[in-house]
Amino acid sequence: MSTLKISSYARQGYTIFFPLFLFFSAIFCVSTRANNLLHLSILLFLLSQLNTDNRRALAENLRQQWPVYGLLVVFCVYYALSNIWGQTPQHIDSPLTHGTYTIFYLLLLTTLLGHPRTRHLTLLSIVAGIAVLSIWTMVIDFTLVLKERLVSPDNPGPTNVIDLAGYCGIGVLICAMLLKEKGSHLLYVPMAIMLVMLFLTQSRGPIIALLVAFVCTLHLHVFTRRNILIVAALAMILGLLFFFTPTGDLLLARFEELGTQSGLRISIWHHTIEEVASQPWLGRGFDYELNFTNYSGEHITTTHSVYLGALLKGGIIGLALLLAVIAGGLWQAWRKQQDGRYGLAIFIYALIFMASQGMFIISNPRETWPLFWLPLGIALSGSLKAKR
Repeated sequence: MSTLKISSYARQGYTIFFPLFLFFSAIFCVSTRANNLLHLSILLFLLSQLNTDNRRALAENLRQQWPVYGLLVVFCVYYALSNIWGQTPQHIDSPLTHGTYTIFYLLLLTTLLGHPRTRHLTLLSIVAGIAVLSIWTMVIDFTLVLKERLVSPDNPGPTNVIDLAGYCGIGVLICAMLLKEKGSHLLYVPMAIMLVMLFLTQSRGPIIALLVAFVCTLHLHVFTRRNILIVAALAMILGLLFFFTPTGDLLLARFEELGTQSGLRISIWHHTIEEVASQPWLGRGFDYELNFTNYSGEHITTTHSVYLGALLKGGIIGLALLLAVIAGGLWQAWRKQQDGRYGLAIFIYALIFMASQGMFIISNPRETWPLFWLPLGIALSGSLKAKR
């Protein structure tokens, strides 16, 4: 078989298997079988580079976005080296392996999002996965989520309902972007499902981040009669949800507890800064985690902020590298915002969400990938209008 045919079949292969990975990884937070789809997609992507045209397209992609990819390489190498002063040199390969997978993930994502034929399939696979997870959770864990803000051990998604709410916020914004590009009213169905799931979790951070992200997409042309009626219909659905279920009272109570809960987060962040004070520039190393009991009696292992997690593990230098990667993504999204603001809005949503949730972003495929790397990839890819 000629290299041209191998390349063609390989390209057709990863345009199928990578969306399948996005679909299943949205449902199953940590799944070896889902990850195997990523491995297969990467292999097919490499085989597709046997074609000169594909290599040129990849080179052009890298030429336009090389600052982000370059900073990402430095970011991963630095945290790999942090295992040396973190007294875990045997794990120096872990950030490098995770970083390699992350870079290929971004390359695959931006490649598929850059072409109209594969863009919508890719985005719809993410929406479908989050919608399926939301339906599963509402059917099986409705009472548990509503009353205790927990999911059952059998739930395939994130163990933390805040991360589940984060998924739903991403899904809602992707639906809004697809509505602008495709105009299919069927997208309101998964959007409504994910909005209901988002509010059922009673998670304040994702709700606030979603509101801010939508503000980023506003301009005078969106205030049409049709859009206002659609928003009114969605508001009515949410209003009925609040009126006929305990969700409204519980959500209001959650916002009333904001002062107390903020005190808990601030105490965790204060302890994190104390931990890193002994090594402020280099941090405590990639494998280092918090391990203390808070004043509330809760055992704490996470910083509840990706930014402070980066500071704890990599010090000021590590945090600066993370902020540099973020700045590169924001710059790329801002350059393309005249063609569509949703890429920028989705990335801003992720940045706000990470401020009070999570620990770190260099990892195997898990909840951090849809919550950070996916928004970064969308921000880098531009919009469909720009490609026409």
